[in-house]
Amino acid sequence: MMRIIKTMMLCSLAIAFTSQVSAQGNNGRGKCMQPFGISFYAVKAGYEDEWLALYMKWHYPLMEYALEHGTLLEHKLLVPDGHGIEAQWSFAASFLYPAAQGRASAPLDRAEQIQELFGERMDDYVAGEKRRWELTLSHWDTDFIELDKSESPLSVYLPSRGGCHS
Repeated sequence: MMRIIKTMMLCSLAIAFTSQVSAQGNNGRGKCMQPFGISFYAVKAGYEDEWLALYMKWHYPLMEYALEHGTLLEHKLLVPDGHGIEAQWSFAASFLYPAAQGRASAPLDRAEQIQELFGERMDDYVAGEKRRWELTLSHWDTDFIELDKSESPLSVYLPSRGGCHS
């Protein structure tokens, strides 16, 4: 149990650090805009329905909590339309967050959410998430910063007001 909490805390720190590092290169871009991210999952062929069932049972309740408490504005689960020579991903989950100025903190952090949602079924939660990740061949997250098209000149190199208009 403590190992899971420690792992989740380390992952949170790594994500926070990575976000700060990449933010240094955007010249202030996006600071007053709603952050948007996409998580991509490549899943073993033939196991997509099992992966979806596990996602909805064990991961989606955390997304619902974030939606209910305003730390997440929108969550979509997507699949590719058609197929190419080689599938790059099986599922994508999109996340729209409130702008930093309006962002509220949820009453519980992620570890506390998991404990509250699955406390009596923690072994089942761990087994379900472990199985979902066994079916996941690869996973990557991408955050996006919207360009403010009203900036003149529009540039990724010039310092930006980041969508803040006074």
